[in-house]
Order: sequence, then C-alpha cells, then structure tokens
Amino acid sequence: MGFEFQKLEEKKKPLHVASQLVDAIQGGDFEVGEKLPTEEELSEMTGVSRASVREALAALRLGGIIQTKVGKGTYVKQIPVEDSIQDKILDILVDHPKPLELQEARAAFEVGIVEIAARKFSRDDRDKVGAILEKMEEAAREDNYEIFLDFHKRFHLGIAEATRNDVIEDTLKNLQGIMNDRMWRKLEKKHYLPDKRNYLLESLNIHRKIFLALRQKDTVLAAKRIKEHFERYS
Repeated sequence: MGFEFQKLEEKKKPLHVASQLVDAIQGGDFEVGEKLPTEEELSEMTGVSRASVREALAALRLGGIIQTKVGKGTYVKQIPVEDSIQDKILDILVDHPKPLELQEARAAFEVGIVEIAARKFSRDDRDKVGAILEKMEEAAREDNYEIFLDFHKRFHLGIAEATRNDVIEDTLKNLQGIMNDRMWRKLEKKHYLPDKRNYLLESLNIHRKIFLALRQKDTVLAAKRIKEHFERYS
C-alpha cells in the first residue's frame, strides 16, 4: 500500500481520519470491494483513538462511501467522485456530531433489548410486531419515507415492549424522541436517502430477518440481525 497516513494531534481527529481515507480511496489505494484496515490499525496509522476512527467510519457510511459487513470488516462501496465529498463529510462530522453518538448508543442498547425480547416473545408480540412490519412494507412499496419512518420506530418500540421492562421501554422512547430532532432528520435525508434509492426495501428486508429471529426465540440470531441493521444503516 503506497498511501502514507499522517498522524495528527488536533481537535477534529475524526475529520482527519475520514479525509485521509477519502484521499486513499480516490487515489486508488483501496478499490471498490476492497477491505479497509481494522479500527485498531487505522488508529495506529493515524495516531487517534479508536473512538475517533469509529466516528470517521460512521460518517463515511452515511456518505455512502463504505459499508460494514458483520463479522467480516469494512469495505469500499464506491469511489467518491463528486467535488463536494470533502465538504459533505465535514458537514456530517463537524455540524452533526450528535446523530453519530446517538447511533452508537442505540446500537449498544438495542442489542441487549432484542436478546431479552427474544426470550420473552409471545404470540401477542408476534401479532403486534408482525402487523407493524406489514405497514412498513406498504410504506416501502409506496416509497413513502415519512410513514415508513413512523412504523419503523413503532417496530423497535414493539421489541422493547416485548421485554416486559418499563425502564427499557422508557429509555428507548427517550432515544426515539431525540431522533425526532430536526437536525437528525435533515442529516438522514441529506446524506443518506438520496444516495440509496432502495433504502426502504433494504431496510424492510433486515427488519423481516429481525422479526423472524424473534419468532424463533433465537437470542443469538436476533442480536446478530440487529447488529447488521445498525452497521448497515448507520
């Protein structure tokens, strides 16, 4: 690999990492489909913490440049060709740090939720969450993002309710309340949806897989599916 990563001791470390990765991809050091170095390796190469590397990778995923495959690593999804790509990543990392933190918190929290829910998942839960999934499918087929998003939130809340734990349910409601923030919605629409025309159908598919794992009361598979959800769509 010919690209030389530089170390930096400045405040905007995630942007520093993201910019270097974009330069390396645009320069041909990483081709489409090629695996990127691990978080630990990138941390050592750039002299920043793994937390900063994770923020940089999250921004690149939102920008549609890379994708993470569960258990395999992170790969180049497309070569950034637009002139504004650096500004786009800057906007994500500098102007919108909260959504990245929120996604990280949700991912950690909801893996635990789905494991508990899978153990307790009842016929009533199956009927309720299954009905929500049907509404998500209708919205996806009609390309109605706003309705899809509403039922998407209900889907995750339905899983929380299946835990029979009021603290879990209330905590998830609080997280979902933050997601209603205008900044979050603007970020998601501006940086993700325009680059992903099939977003709704792809998201629907992974939610079907989560639902199936819950119906089977398979805690391990349910946790795997929810991780795929957050790693693919965050």
